[in-house]
Amino acid sequence: MLPRARSGSLHAALLALAFGVLSVTAAAQRGPDPFDACARQLRRTITAYNDGSHLPRLLALRQLREPTLRPLFRRIAQHDHWQMQVHAILGLTEIDRESIVDRWLVTRAGAAAQEALFANAIDLELVSREHVRELVQWEELAPAPRLLLIGELVLADEPVDRSLLAALSGRPQETDAGLASLFLARLGDPAALSAYTDRIGELPRRDRNLRIMWLLEAIRQYEVAAVLPWVVDLVEQRERNDEVAYWAIYTALLLDPPTGLRLWNRALGAEPAERDRIRYGMMLLAAAEHVPASSFDRLAGTSDLTAHMAAAGRAVASGTNVAPALTALLDLGHPKTTSWVMTAVEDRPEASLIYGHIVDSIDDARTGRAERLALAVSATARLFEIDPGGVLRRLEEADDDSARQEVLLLGLFDSRSPAAGAAASGIRRIGAGRADTLALLLIARHNDELAPEDVRRLGLVASGGGRVSGGLQTQAAWLYLKHTGGINRALKLVFEDDA
Repeated sequence: MLPRARSGSLHAALLALAFGVLSVTAAAQRGPDPFDACARQLRRTITAYNDGSHLPRLLALRQLREPTLRPLFRRIAQHDHWQMQVHAILGLTEIDRESIVDRWLVTRAGAAAQEALFANAIDLELVSREHVRELVQWEELAPAPRLLLIGELVLADEPVDRSLLAALSGRPQETDAGLASLFLARLGDPAALSAYTDRIGELPRRDRNLRIMWLLEAIRQYEVAAVLPWVVDLVEQRERNDEVAYWAIYTALLLDPPTGLRLWNRALGAEPAERDRIRYGMMLLAAAEHVPASSFDRLAGTSDLTAHMAAAGRAVASGTNVAPALTALLDLGHPKTTSWVMTAVEDRPEASLIYGHIVDSIDDARTGRAERLALAVSATARLFEIDPGGVLRRLEEADDDSARQEVLLLGLFDSRSPAAGAAASGIRRIGAGRADTLALLLIARHNDELAPEDVRRLGLVASGGGRVSGGLQTQAAWLYLKHTGGINRALKLVFEDDA
């Protein structure tokens, strides 16, 4: 088990749909009966394929957050395939938050499914503190998912069962023992962690280094400052591993910036090569909110990239000129710094400016077209949360059937706001292009009644028309069944076939 990454709202479903919708070019098929086509889409969704093609379809249905999906998700939650169980329970929880404490559903899933379920539910903010307190009492839970929940209480400085942690710290499973020992160290009892580090010290070198890097990730995630001396020793020991030392320095930067900066400066060296400026610069950017702005002075090298990295780091560290510095770095199209900007800008007052810049510069990208479009979809979704008027204005100004219009429409798919459906209603739909189909799907999601022609077109999309991905065809299938009253009939048909 790896500690989950706290990445905020990544809009994973949106990105999956974006890549599909912008690459599929199926022509409209007018022959099949729409109901039969919808049933086929559902069969593809409830069947576990070796290539994983069923998972984007499940993501697409989850994105609908449609109460009528409850019977489908409850059936899928009983599937033997653990990933399908996870998606189904998450889908139910996105409709009704109390589903995460449905004891029958959760405890019948295996350990791998429980672990993935809680990791995703916590990251997506689907589980409340009250839910966590209830779930950690369930003795039926496997140790790994139970430790994920305990970790949330530890982070919140809430009481936890130390005797349980002590018992788990002695488990033969190294990750279970490691997390339990780490939590005890944070609570002021270092003995178990000392025993654990001695234990992994006996492993072969490669396994030992992998386990140490896993532990460093957990230390960062759960903010265990008490282990700083051990972290520093990983850097300063004579026979150190360079990769372990790199991540130990980063961990020290977050736990204790002055100590981390001392180690960072020494590792960077007096005359660093450009590749080292970039590598260690990424580390310093990740800790930008924890270090002085002057720390970035050593980054600026001979390239535009390191110069802009230094400027962006100073801006975030000082809180000045943030938007110009981050947009300049974005415009370089460097994948790793772009990912950092998207993380760094969350919850900042400059967020709307950054997201708007990404959307407005779709055609000016230096990176691959698909990557820039996917980034713009995510930016649109985030922008709509904080400045819906900005997104709607851009949608009104976008040319019909343009990539910009498609991106803006896709960015609305993760919103529950009726404004998303209303905005789509204003799109001029005169054909069967992707933008027309996206607008139709948004309208169908946010309206209880559709014009007969729109219902017919939903059936065409579910049958393979509309030039969209399999995930969006699956959305169209469910919405068609909903608007024609065919859900119960379709579920009976597909699950009888599956029996």
